[in-house]
Amino acid sequence: MFPVRIRRITILFIVAIMGAGSLVPAAFASEKTKGLAISPDALTLEKCVAIALSYSPNILASSSDVESQRAEVEQAATQQRGKLQASASYSYSHDARKESGRIETDLSFSQSIFDWNRTNLSVKGAKQELAAKIQDEENTRQTVIYDVMTAYYSLNRASRMADIASERVENHRKRLKWAQDFYRVGTKAKIEETKAQTDLSNARFDLVAAQGARQKAVSALAFAMGQPTVTPNDVADELEVKPYVVAPEEALSLAMENRPDLKGMDARIEASRTSLALAGKGLSPSLAGGAGYSFYGESDPFENKGWQLKVSLNLPILDGGLTKARTKGASAALRGALARREGLRQSVILSVRTAFASLSEANEAVAAASESERLAAETLRLAQGRYRSEVGDSLEISDAVDGYAKARMNMVQALYNQMAAIVELRKVTGTLLPDRERDRPEKWIKR
Repeated sequence: MFPVRIRRITILFIVAIMGAGSLVPAAFASEKTKGLAISPDALTLEKCVAIALSYSPNILASSSDVESQRAEVEQAATQQRGKLQASASYSYSHDARKESGRIETDLSFSQSIFDWNRTNLSVKGAKQELAAKIQDEENTRQTVIYDVMTAYYSLNRASRMADIASERVENHRKRLKWAQDFYRVGTKAKIEETKAQTDLSNARFDLVAAQGARQKAVSALAFAMGQPTVTPNDVADELEVKPYVVAPEEALSLAMENRPDLKGMDARIEASRTSLALAGKGLSPSLAGGAGYSFYGESDPFENKGWQLKVSLNLPILDGGLTKARTKGASAALRGALARREGLRQSVILSVRTAFASLSEANEAVAAASESERLAAETLRLAQGRYRSEVGDSLEISDAVDGYAKARMNMVQALYNQMAAIVELRKVTGTLLPDRERDRPEKWIKR
């Protein structure tokens, strides 16, 4: 944990999301804007993440890499184990004077006695690389979760934007009807009607664009989940701010402790150190022993038999500079790994600070957007009353309808930006998925 050097800055979001129905006049209200209740059968963020963790091809590939490396560890360990081998052969020779055949069978056992710690270093290096690949798998999980969360909230935003665009169309349609009624009785000019028709057409155009954006967001979420498709109506609306409390120094500490890419880099640095030590063993001696038993004969394989014991010492003297070259290469690889680790550490620090700045900006934007939405709703209420009383004109009611729609869209965007900033901060601190839940995607819970 980093020492506390500055006053703890606590970021606490408690933003009250006011139902749009309470802000807009009754004639303009929509039932879709009254609350964010989630159906028990809705496709929640938790469910989407669990599906992605189960079906993501990227996670499957990372898991396969882990299993492959486990096999590498086992393979390295076999160098320490004895080997038993059986063989049989038959040879036949023929010339002008004689022909003969020979049958031979052998059973032999060999065992490495001492190899100057080469085998142990090989096993150690393979295990360190396994630890790195496990962290790679965890990093892949974190990335999948991040992609799902981002796509999920993007769909929430797109759905709300489409709803607001649809309600804007309805508001302009009602305004057109009022203008037509006024023109029929002679209290408003024809231009009032044509202006209302123009605004309605523009609103319909924007609705088509909003619906297209929602469909694209649906496809993005399905892709992030590893699924062919999802139904947007089945996706719960969870675009709301949840309390998230963490201090800057605490966030840095969390990042250094939890980031799987940092852990993986640390494991690879240790693997590089092991490779360097192993490279220096190129001219080291080795000692091995073995035993064998043979049966052989010209017609009967059991005609003759014998056994043997063998001890061999291998003492390399010159290898043409191979050991020196391997040591030089391993040393350079270690320096590179250390440099990359330092670069990653600095990048993590920057990403955490940037995430905090984005979070602070988003928090202020939500407060401003909330006040703007409240004022726009009041403006719409007053403009509606003035227009119905034949005091206001078309420009006033048009600006009020569009202004309220824009204010609501800004509020939705601000909420999305704030939630996205929280997700980003959790990503850069490596806390998207609690450690205890890594192997239980079906038990994934929101922090």
